[in-house]
Amino acid sequence: MNTKKLSGTRLVLAMAALFLTTSCTMGDMAVVPIFSVFYEIFPQTALVNAIISAPSIVGLFFCLLGGYLTDKVDKKWLMVAGFGLYTASSVFGAAIENVYYILICRCLATGAAWGLTSSAALAIIADLFEDEQKRGTVNGWYNAAMAMIGAILSFIGGVLAVGAWQNAFHTYWINIPILVMLIAFLPSMPPKKGAAIQGKKEASASLDGWYKGLIPIVIEVILVASCYYVIAYTISVYVSETGIGNEAFSGTLSSIGTIFSFLANLGFGFIYGKLRKATAVPSFIIFGVGFLLMAFFPTKAIAIAACAFMGAFWGIFYSYFYTETTVVVPLEKQGTAIGIVNAVNGMAMVVCTYGVTFLRGFTSEGTLASVFPILGVICFAVAVFAIVLWKKEKFK
Repeated sequence: MNTKKLSGTRLVLAMAALFLTTSCTMGDMAVVPIFSVFYEIFPQTALVNAIISAPSIVGLFFCLLGGYLTDKVDKKWLMVAGFGLYTASSVFGAAIENVYYILICRCLATGAAWGLTSSAALAIIADLFEDEQKRGTVNGWYNAAMAMIGAILSFIGGVLAVGAWQNAFHTYWINIPILVMLIAFLPSMPPKKGAAIQGKKEASASLDGWYKGLIPIVIEVILVASCYYVIAYTISVYVSETGIGNEAFSGTLSSIGTIFSFLANLGFGFIYGKLRKATAVPSFIIFGVGFLLMAFFPTKAIAIAACAFMGAFWGIFYSYFYTETTVVVPLEKQGTAIGIVNAVNGMAMVVCTYGVTFLRGFTSEGTLASVFPILGVICFAVAVFAIVLWKKEKFK
């Protein structure tokens, strides 16, 4: 399947439906405003913690399963099944005011369903757009849509929750028309077989060692994403410890990062077309510089500039590692590879939390800012690693 087999209108509608499914990836944003309420209404603190964190762990396994299944079954119906599961478990996520019920629904919605749909969506893009630069462009648009939808869900969820916390879950009713769009407009995409693929090199027919090109991407993602998520998820801690602002300023920094990530993703296709395998190198360098500046010069101006640039280059790196994943593996293994990288990216969120706590124990101040130089060095080291690989590839 490629875009030549779809009419212009059908392709636009199919991509619109696919972009809207990022409401699953960003589904948490609708209920983030009410997480604190769970601690007030449910006495089981450990279970409330699980409501927040368990879906990510469940999602890791379903990313791998989803990636495997995209190479084995029709991608359209895997997407429909995953998004259908998300729709049902999110819409009725607060139908019963019971901590166990909510935990199960969340593990299904933002855990299992997210793992299936995110892997399927990226595999569908790879299937529809065989040209690497076009694929990169669409991946950038997809991730830009993800950022925008996350912001919209967060706003709507917060507004609806003012009357009653359960109302935040009404945000998920929007998933029903999206599901209908998927069924109506997404074309059937059966798994590809190596012998049936035109224009592939003979090496693709043999799957021995297919994962070797994926190893550098996995290394870069686990190290750099773990560093960046420190900014994404704990910026409020940095702001509080350094005394440069309040909760409102923390929210502003998060919004700045999201906005610049959105803007950078819109231009990712052009950047990827020019730099190809060197695309991520500037991101690693910017991350390193950003961490050092925020560590040694904790001011509002530096924080704003760092979050803007790091957000923008995170958007570029995020689109890069998913696009490049589909380039370095045979078509028959694209889904499996996407599932692996998805899981590694999810794992980075866990590593971020526990890694920072561990590193704080090695610093004299024990603050988040005191860890930033270490994270900066890690990013610079990954930049050197990426440059060496790029030079090696360039002069082969």
